[in-house]
Amino acid sequence: MNVGVNDSITALYNSQQLAKQNLSVSDGYHRAHKSVNDNNESFSKFQKTGIGFCSAIGVLASLMLLAKLDKSHKYTINPLKMFKGSIKDSYLARTEYKTKQIVTMGAGSIFGGLAGGAIFGKKEDSQARLREGIVQIANISAPIALVQALSWCGNTLSSKVMPNWYNSKNFFKQAVTKLPAAAGAMTGLVTGMYIGNKISNKFNEKIFHKKDDRPIKWEDFSAHVDDIGVAATFVAPDNIITKTISRVIPAALLVAGFETGTKTED
Repeated sequence: MNVGVNDSITALYNSQQLAKQNLSVSDGYHRAHKSVNDNNESFSKFQKTGIGFCSAIGVLASLMLLAKLDKSHKYTINPLKMFKGSIKDSYLARTEYKTKQIVTMGAGSIFGGLAGGAIFGKKEDSQARLREGIVQIANISAPIALVQALSWCGNTLSSKVMPNWYNSKNFFKQAVTKLPAAAGAMTGLVTGMYIGNKISNKFNEKIFHKKDDRPIKWEDFSAHVDDIGVAATFVAPDNIITKTISRVIPAALLVAGFETGTKTED
């Protein structure tokens, strides 16, 4: 009888000790993750505003460069002339955003974010910002290039296989002929994000000798409003929704610069 009681007491004691160990491990886990979350929130509103402003300056400078280099030569970057004309006739409102325009604006946003991080952030995080900038430019460039290429291939295929339907005014026939372009765009987006992420992680590992294995984050999808806009121009170029989506691309690309400028060493 005593042996049974002693065994029960020993088992209860061991259970208590195990429970304490589990609580200790769990507490350590939550402390570790709390420190990471606190690290992500280490910037004040003033710092975040400053970095966001620098990213916006980068995008604006990119738009001005694109307008200056536009082959039509009908756009001006003179502030006195820019604000005299109608917004509907501006480069921002009229240009078609394709790979060249989007990569240029994305690079401008990222350079702006790097500048903002250097001004408002900590010096010891400079390498982390550079690595994030590489990830962001790959996250922008690879998907948009594949989206545009595969959408074009889909449209070309439809025009050759279904020429009568392709040129038809019938809504249903038109929708069917756009399916290959839409499928190509989705394939390009998913594949491009994966390829861009892998290449940038490998590149950072070789250059900076630091293995980040940075995963794809929800914030990364903001940059892919451009991919949706470009895909939409191939699927339904004259649609009002398509035109509206394409106008918000510069604003969406601000996230890439902000994420770059606020990156810290975990």
